[in-house]
Amino acid sequence: MGLQRGALRWALPWLLLVMAGGSHGSLVKTNLGLRVKRGQSAYLQEGDLQFHIPPMKDACKVEVVLNEPITQRVGTLTPQVFDCHYLSDDVKYVHNGCPILKEDTVKLRLYRFTETETFTEVFFLRVEIMEPDCNIIKLGPKSLVVPEFYGLSDTLDGNVVSFHYERMTSLECNIRVNTHETHLPGHGQLVIGEPDQLEARGDEPESFIPLRQQLDNKARAMCKTEDCLNGLKLAKVIKVPCDEFLVMGLRYQHIDPPSPDVDYIALRLDLTDTRSGSIYQSERAWIPVHIPGAVPNQPPKPAFMSMFILEVDQFILTPLSTATLDAEDGETPKQLLVFNITKPPLEGFITHLSDHTRPIFSFTWVDLNDMLIGYQPPNSSHTQRRNYEVEFEVHDFFFEKSAPIMVHMSVRTADTNAPRVSWNMGLSLLEGQSRPITWDQLQIVDNDNFKAVRIITVDGLQHGRLTLRGGKGFMFTVADILAGAVRYHHDDSDTTKDFIIFRITDGRHQTRHKFPINILPKDDSPPFLITNTVLELSEGHTALLRGSILQASDMDSSDDYILFNITRPPQAGELMKIPGPGLTGYPVSRFLQKDLFHSVVYYRHLGNEVFDDSFEVVLSDFHDPPNLSEPQVIVVHISPVPDQPPKEVPGVTRCLVVKETEVVHLTKKQLHFIDLESPDSELTYTVTTPPFYSRSYGGHDAGRLFLVDSIAKFTKDAEAPVLRLFTQHAVNYMKVAYMPPILDIGPYPQHIQLVLSVTNQQGTTVTGICFNITVVPVDNLAPEVHMKPLTVDEGGECWVGPDHLLLADHDSTEESLRVELKREPQHGAVQLDGFSMKPGQNFTVRDLKSLKISPRQLGNSG
Repeated sequence: MGLQRGALRWALPWLLLVMAGGSHGSLVKTNLGLRVKRGQSAYLQEGDLQFHIPPMKDACKVEVVLNEPITQRVGTLTPQVFDCHYLSDDVKYVHNGCPILKEDTVKLRLYRFTETETFTEVFFLRVEIMEPDCNIIKLGPKSLVVPEFYGLSDTLDGNVVSFHYERMTSLECNIRVNTHETHLPGHGQLVIGEPDQLEARGDEPESFIPLRQQLDNKARAMCKTEDCLNGLKLAKVIKVPCDEFLVMGLRYQHIDPPSPDVDYIALRLDLTDTRSGSIYQSERAWIPVHIPGAVPNQPPKPAFMSMFILEVDQFILTPLSTATLDAEDGETPKQLLVFNITKPPLEGFITHLSDHTRPIFSFTWVDLNDMLIGYQPPNSSHTQRRNYEVEFEVHDFFFEKSAPIMVHMSVRTADTNAPRVSWNMGLSLLEGQSRPITWDQLQIVDNDNFKAVRIITVDGLQHGRLTLRGGKGFMFTVADILAGAVRYHHDDSDTTKDFIIFRITDGRHQTRHKFPINILPKDDSPPFLITNTVLELSEGHTALLRGSILQASDMDSSDDYILFNITRPPQAGELMKIPGPGLTGYPVSRFLQKDLFHSVVYYRHLGNEVFDDSFEVVLSDFHDPPNLSEPQVIVVHISPVPDQPPKEVPGVTRCLVVKETEVVHLTKKQLHFIDLESPDSELTYTVTTPPFYSRSYGGHDAGRLFLVDSIAKFTKDAEAPVLRLFTQHAVNYMKVAYMPPILDIGPYPQHIQLVLSVTNQQGTTVTGICFNITVVPVDNLAPEVHMKPLTVDEGGECWVGPDHLLLADHDSTEESLRVELKREPQHGAVQLDGFSMKPGQNFTVRDLKSLKISPRQLGNSG
C-alpha cells in the first residue's frame, strides 16, 4: 500500500528546467526541505529556504501552488503566499497523520519583482515524515478488527488508542472526527450503540442464526437512514473531550466490499489553553481497521471505454475528457483518483483551465470529468499534422499507482483565416505595479491579413487599466504588442486576480479571448483588530489577556508577528509578561500577537481605588518601514472587592463644643468617612459606647445623639429618642445632632466621649472611633441660701458659720459667691475680722467657713 518515492520526484527536473531556464540561473540559494513528525507540525526556519535576492533590492514572494493534487498529499503548507525573507514560526507544514507515506512534496512558485520585470521560478520543497518519539496519541495494544464483510468492530476504547499529555487545569483536550472532510473511513462508517441481537426462532435450526445475522448486518450496512440501523446511530462529525471519546462506544461498521484489508479512522486531538482560547498543541492520527478476508489494496487500471487519443486544432487549447482518458479502481471512488503526468509532451503542455497559462503535472478525476484539464499545443505553425505522446499514471486514495497510461495528442493544421491566439501566458505582477503585455505573454496569428488585426478591450479590467503609449489603451495592434507599448496598471487594491476580455478581429473574422492577470500581494496594509472586548478583573488582581479578548489580523503578513505598541499605558495597572507558572513577571511596553496566543501577557491592577481603566496600542507589522494602524483603545473594567475599609477624610476634627443649654448638629467637619466602593447612604455608623464622662463626675446623663426629625423643636427635649444607628448621608444633610445632659452640669466644662464604628456596603467595619464633646456650662441659676436662727447672749457675740448660713450655686464656684450686707442689725453689728461691716460691703463663702463673721449684741437691747 505504500507509494513509491519516485512517483513524487519525476517532475522536478523538467519543471526546474522549463521555468528557470535561461541565463539567469536558479534564484533558489538554499533548499534544505522540512522534517516533520507524523501527525504533528513543523515550521520552516529562516535558514531552511534562502534565495539569491537581496531583501532591500527587489520584492520577492513565494506562492504555494494549490492545483497540484500529487503534492501536499498528506499535509499542507501555510500561508499560501509568504515573503521570501520570512520569519521563523511563519511558514508551517501540518501533517494529517497518515502512516502510509514517508515523504511529501510541496510545489512552490517564486516571484521576483523588479520595477520593470517579473521573474518566476518553480521549485519543490521536500518534506520528510518521521516517526514521533513522544506523541500524544498512542495506538494499541489492541487493534480494531472487523470479523467479516458488513460486520461491526469492537468499541474504540483505551485499549485501541490512548492519550498521553500533561494534565493541567489550564489545558482542555478535545477529539475531532470529520468523516466527510477526511474521506475516512473509506469503506465503512462510524456508529454508536449496541446492535439488536437476533433471537432463535422455533421454525429454524440454530445453525441458521449466523446466516440470518450476516443478512441482518448487510441490510444494516446498506441502510441509508438511522431508522433501519436497529439500535445504532451514525457518527459523521464528532467533537468531544478526550476522556469522553474513549467511553462513547464508537464502532466501525464495514459497508463497502470489495475493499482493502485495512481501512482507517482519522482523528484530530487539540490541547486548548483555556486561559487564552488558543490551541496549545495539535496532533493527528489514522487508526487502522483490519478487515480479515479482504485483499490488499490493488492499483487503479485504465478504463476500457477511453480512446487515449486527443484531436487538437493548431493553437487551440483543447480540453481532455473521460472519453480520452479515464481510469477505474475497485477500492477507491473515481472522485478520489489522482492523475500524475510522468512524461509531459515534447511541445505544448497540459494545463488547468482555471489558470491555462501555466503547465501542471497532476490533476484529479473530478477536474478531468468537468473538462477543466486541457492540452495547450505549441505556438509554432506547421503545415503537417504533428503527434505527441503524454504518459500518465493514476494514484488511488491509499497511494497505489497504476501502470503507465499513454495518451496520443494529434495536432492538425489550422484551416481558418480567422485571427487566433497562439500563445497566452497572462501577466504576473506585484500589487500596485504595471507591466507591458509583450509577445512573450500574448501571441496572435492570422493566415491572410495579419497586419489588419486589431485587439479591442471589451470586458474585464476590474482592478486596473490599460494604456497605449501612455494614453488610453482601448484598441491596439500586434505591432503595439511587439513594441511593448501596451501596458497594464494595477490599481493597488488588495486583489489577487484580474483579467481582460479581448475581441480580436481582422475586419472579416473575429474571436474573443480571456487574458488572465495574477497579482501578488505586497505588504502595504497595517494590521487591524478583529477582536477587542472589555477586559474584566477583580480589584488588585492580575488577568490574562486572552486571544478571545484581543486579537488582530494582517492581510499581507503573519498574524503571529503583529506588534502591539503601547502608546498610552494604563493608569490603574500595568501590562506584564509572565513567561510561565511560578516565574517572575516584568512590565512591557510592547508585545507580539503570538505572546497572546502563548498566554504570557497579563494586566495587573495596582490595587488603588480606580475601577475603570484603559490603555492605547498602535499595531505594526515587520515590514521595513512598518505599517502602522490607527491608535486602538482597550478598555479594562475592575470589579471592587470588599478588602478596603472606609477611610476618614483628612482634616476632620471628630470634636464638638456645645453649651449646656443648646443642641448642636454633627456636620462633615466633625464626622466624615468615605468609601469608594459604597455610597454615603450605605456607610453606616453604630454607637458602640453611648456618651460618657471622660473624667470623674457624679452625673449619669452625658447627653445623647438624636435624629433631628424626631423632635418637634430643635431644643433640649428629655423625650427625644436616643440614636444608635445613622449614615454618613444623614450627617451630610445635618440630620444628626447632639443634646447635652438635661440637668445642669455645674460650674465647670464637662468632657464627654462616645465611641462609634463605621461599616461599608460590603460589610467591612472600622471600630473604635472616639468622638469628643465639650459641654460648656451656662450661669443661668440663682444661688440658693439656707439659714438657721442665730442665738447671741446679751452684750455677747458669736461666730456665724456654714451651720447658720449655707450658700449653694450649681453653676458657680464658691470663690465667685458674695454675701452683701444690705441692712445693719438694729441692736447689734456684723463684724468681719473684728471690723463692723457697713451696708454694701460683702464677704465670701471662705470668710464664712473661716469663722471671720461674728454678730455682736449691744448691751442696752430692748
